Order: sequence, then structure tokens, then C-alpha cells
Amino acid sequence: MERIMDRYRENLGFSVAEWKVVQPKVQAVMDNRISGASGMMSMFGGSRRGRGGSSSDEKTPSSELRDLLEKENPAKSDIKAKLAAYRAERKASEAKLKKAQEGLRQLLTIKQEAQAVLAGLLD
Repeated sequence: MERIMDRYRENLGFSVAEWKVVQPKVQAVMDNRISGASGMMSMFGGSRRGRGGSSSDEKTPSSELRDLLEKENPAKSDIKAKLAAYRAERKASEAKLKKAQEGLRQLLTIKQEAQAVLAGLLD
């Protein structure tokens, strides 16, 4: 992770002193991207039953929806409820990512912003 952060610092052109302010914003974006991606991967079995990811028994809207869909004949009303909870979770995750990206964007010049977009930090 340290190498990745060093590469971002170098590519964005920050001094070590400046990076102390910017790095937490970059980390927040990365954490929110990872969080959102892991939620999507879990729908394909990515974080369950020894298939990689977290071995936590914590129930999330995505794991609850997946579990429901594995049942033989789940009720439509149950699917709708779990799907709504999953969508709400995704919407909240996207909002957190947008907020983290905006916090980072405020610290960047236009050139740095373009480099951050190319690096996948910003949309």
C-alpha cells in the first residue's frame, strides 16, 4: 500500500509535506472504492464460504439478498424488500465515495485532477 501511495504522490506532484494533507483524502477515496467493489463482488460469491474476502458472519444487505436468492422458492415480497435494502446500501456507498472524491478534488489543481481521473481516483 505504501508503494501505491508513493506512486500517487509522485504522479500528482506533491511534496512529502503537502502529501501529509492530501494522503488521507486519497486513502478515503481508495477505502470507499474498495468497500463498494467488495459489495458487488459478494453478489458473485466473492466474500463467502471460503471463496475469498472476509470470513465474517456479519450480515449485509448484499449477503442477505444472495442468501435469499439461493433458496428454492423465495417469496417475491422478500426479494423486493432485500433488493430495496441492497439498493439503499449501494446508494449510500456511492454517496460516501462521491463525498470522499470531492474532498480530494478540492485539494487538486486541474492538472492533478486530470491525473487523478486517469489513475482511477476520481470520476
